[in-house]
Amino acid sequence: MSEAFLKNFKNVINYQLQEMDSQIQLSLDDISCPDRAELGQNIDLLYMRIIRIALRDTFGSKLSNSILYESGKNFASAYFEIDTVEQLCAYLNQLMIGKIRIVSKDSSMVIFEEDECAVCSGLPEIGETLCSFECGFIAGGLMKITGKDVFVNETKCWGIGDSVCRFEANLMTKGTLDDRNYNVNTVDMIASLASKASIAIELNKELQYKNDIFSKQLELAQNIQKKIIPDSKTFNSEYYQFYSYLQPFRKVGGDFFDMFNVSGERMGVAVADMAGHGIDAAMITSMVKLILRHCSKSQGIMENPSRVMEYVENDINEVIPDTYFSMIYMLLDPVRQSIRYVNAGHPTPILYRKKQNLMQLLKTNMPLVGLNKYMNDQKFIQSSVLYEPGDQLFLYTDGIPETRNSRGEFFHINRMLDIIRKSAGMSIGEVGNNIIHELNVHRNAISQADDICLIGIQL
Repeated sequence: MSEAFLKNFKNVINYQLQEMDSQIQLSLDDISCPDRAELGQNIDLLYMRIIRIALRDTFGSKLSNSILYESGKNFASAYFEIDTVEQLCAYLNQLMIGKIRIVSKDSSMVIFEEDECAVCSGLPEIGETLCSFECGFIAGGLMKITGKDVFVNETKCWGIGDSVCRFEANLMTKGTLDDRNYNVNTVDMIASLASKASIAIELNKELQYKNDIFSKQLELAQNIQKKIIPDSKTFNSEYYQFYSYLQPFRKVGGDFFDMFNVSGERMGVAVADMAGHGIDAAMITSMVKLILRHCSKSQGIMENPSRVMEYVENDINEVIPDTYFSMIYMLLDPVRQSIRYVNAGHPTPILYRKKQNLMQLLKTNMPLVGLNKYMNDQKFIQSSVLYEPGDQLFLYTDGIPETRNSRGEFFHINRMLDIIRKSAGMSIGEVGNNIIHELNVHRNAISQADDICLIGIQL
């Protein structure tokens, strides 16, 4: 072994000892051990067996037996007042819930037998003894009684095909159990631990490697999505001012928006919300982005909201059939002071009419993108509405009204309407910031549960 390994191993052992010294100590009063007169379908017996089997399956029989033996020995030494062998038998009957008796006793050996051992009776033969904790308990008890070194072997057990448990306690002059014998068990324990630790280390390395790959892929996807989401500040218009806020639930998300300069100072605005979160949803947003960009390079398409939505649905269905999401595309015309739009299952946009101090909701007029193909001769129908200069338009995804607080209450569209009304006279950026601020206040310490997108347009 290298010096570095030994030094690290020593540090691990010292840390374990320090932890044991600092942990809260329990007494017998902290443990409920009711007397039971007979065996039966008792939940305590089930737990007793489950714990031992779990130790054996986790650490192997050699290490688990060593742990249980030392635990039993320390338990008897630390928590029980044992003055006679008969008193030890009484405690064993309580622990093992059986009928223990002394077969023979002299100055060098005490032999016990247990007829109805609750620990192992009825278990299949597995080629191993199973009552290591009880062996240790006997050793600890006899050490207190005799002041001698004691080592206990289980020579009969249900685990090795017997119908009785037999414990042979060897009594030796104190100091007889030299370091050599002790170190054999210690080395076995260390070897078992090292074997398990090495498996855990390799699994952890593999997991870390895969996690690093996924993190890099996620970072790449995040960078791509940032590039496909436009900055509303870059859209300069003589007629409109823009506000945008997009916060994915994870590093990447399924909420998406885009803006387009259309001929004659007109503006196209698209907002979509994919089902789900993460990379799969982000991939679909990227496809929608490409479809919209392709439409923007084709003469006349972006001027017709119905045609835009038809292109999106047809292209998505060709590549990823049975994909459904909400989307709205609208065309803002400053000359006609009109808004033409198709709303495919998307949350209702809010048009704030400043002069009248009224809210108009631009209702959904089509089902989700992807469902239109199931409707006979159904085409995307566009709606239109007129506006006046000074009005404000708000588009958003369901992550805003469906945000919950600690009491499970939704933020709801009504809160948005109240905030917009109270923010009358403010710029579109100030109103947008007020909505997001109140949303965060509403959510408080509750983690974000969905992507959040808000678009504001000063008309």
